[in-house]
Amino acid sequence: MDLKVDNFVEYGNALLKDLEKYAQNAEGWNIAPDNYEGIRVSFEKNDGDGWFLLRMSLHDPLMPLNIESDSPGGVKVIASKILPFLEKYEGLDISPIKEFLG
Repeated sequence: MDLKVDNFVEYGNALLKDLEKYAQNAEGWNIAPDNYEGIRVSFEKNDGDGWFLLRMSLHDPLMPLNIESDSPGGVKVIASKILPFLEKYEGLDISPIKEFLG
């Protein structure tokens, strides 16, 4: 997802910190303890059966979001869980995830 702000490093890092706080309090969100690329959250089998990783690009104003699931439809379940959090950030272009979810 594109970051549409001039200070994209500061903005993206603040977003990741906010996401970590959010995930700590969200039911069923399990933060991977040893992840140095961004924040990785996993979900149980009945709750998406997979994980997402949101991180900053090293050089570009981008925040790659990777989502994987071991169950059919699980990626959409996980994407729908993170979307309400991401919608709060006007400087982040979330149109790709919105298009994916339809």
